[in-house]
Amino acid sequence: MKIKNLILVVLLLLTSCSKKEDISLLERADKEYQKKNLKTAIELYNNFVQKYPQNLKSAEALFKLSQIYLSELRMPKEAIKFLEQIIQNYPNTKEAMNALFMLGFIHANEIHNYEKAKEYYQKFLELYPNSELAVSAKFELENLGKEPQKIITK
Repeated sequence: MKIKNLILVVLLLLTSCSKKEDISLLERADKEYQKKNLKTAIELYNNFVQKYPQNLKSAEALFKLSQIYLSELRMPKEAIKFLEQIIQNYPNTKEAMNALFMLGFIHANEIHNYEKAKEYYQKFLELYPNSELAVSAKFELENLGKEPQKIITK
């Protein structure tokens, strides 16, 4: 009986240490991102996702990677890869909802592939009709391909 208890305590300690390590790795990545050390942040986020693929925080790490590639590095096609990973591997997360919207946004506003954008926005509205982003998705759908001036004077 004592051996079972000892094994149980050791397992609890090991899992609690790994959770601390999980959080520590993400916190380090976040700090590097805030300091604009993008290369290091990218490495740390990728390490987290590779090391802890079952952890739902990996969806957050992937979303942050997509933000870095879209906003900081201006590489929308790379951002798309991370967003698609979220939808495929973490479909029931808040990040999956945001990723689906962002896929529509990137295709519409960065790549100008309006057909693909339309698909993503329609799927978003189908899956998340009551989301805060639903109004934005509808607006985007109504104005796909239009010049900003025409939207403003509408």
